[in-house]
Amino acid sequence: MAKNSLKGIGLLQNCILHLVSIGKKESIVDIEAHLESKDLVEYLYSKYKADFPISFDNSIYSNEALNSYFGQYCGCIEGEEDRKYGITKSDDGLLLILALISIIIEEKCNSWIVTD
Repeated sequence: MAKNSLKGIGLLQNCILHLVSIGKKESIVDIEAHLESKDLVEYLYSKYKADFPISFDNSIYSNEALNSYFGQYCGCIEGEEDRKYGITKSDDGLLLILALISIIIEEKCNSWIVTD
């Protein structure tokens, strides 16, 4: 696996979807703090290890690459969650992570050509 590979971001997304589904909450302030410190993956995995069906202990996926991806959004979101992503509740930090993952999906889809 390449050190800068975002391999595993889809599985991380599924883990976060599961957390939201079972009612887990994170404050936007806390999530943004972990974006800034570039330890979001480790934070989530250590806190919710029992709810993650896959290991994010840096043995399979590059936590460094994943954290770097999320870290690039540090500072450009603060206070703009509603306007940018439609997130209105201060405890919907997990939804913010999903919104950030959707950015890479959008970028990838811009290069796809669908034919009939």
